[in-house]
Amino acid sequence: MKLNLSAGFAIDLEAAAGDAPTRQISGIAVPYNVPATVSDGTKVQFAAGSLPVDGKAPKMFMYHNSSMPVGLVTSRKETKDGMTFVASIVDTQAGTDALTMASAGVLDSVSVGVNVLESYNDKNGTMIV
Repeated sequence: MKLNLSAGFAIDLEAAAGDAPTRQISGIAVPYNVPATVSDGTKVQFAAGSLPVDGKAPKMFMYHNSSMPVGLVTSRKETKDGMTFVASIVDTQAGTDALTMASAGVLDSVSVGVNVLESYNDKNGTMIV
């Protein structure tokens, strides 16, 4: 099962002074123990340790569209609040558009795509990953 989770958690933009911005975004990819509703209406909640912090670097896509790559996750870290990330955004028109929309607040969160390997439903019907 693949889930696309949009939980509305803020991202941060980093820009260096001068001519060359860092083209990075960072923030919480997935908060732990916080229910969210996926695109099909399913309620999902991630537990600590449910996502990998190593392995192949996830790609960043605009709108979950694999024909619109805009970056690569360069760091994943587990914290008590959730999985945090840093991503480098490519210097292409699509990447620049993504950064421009993020800096204007039009894009203000990330959404993760996961393949659920283990889960159960709690008493309220929320899928716990």
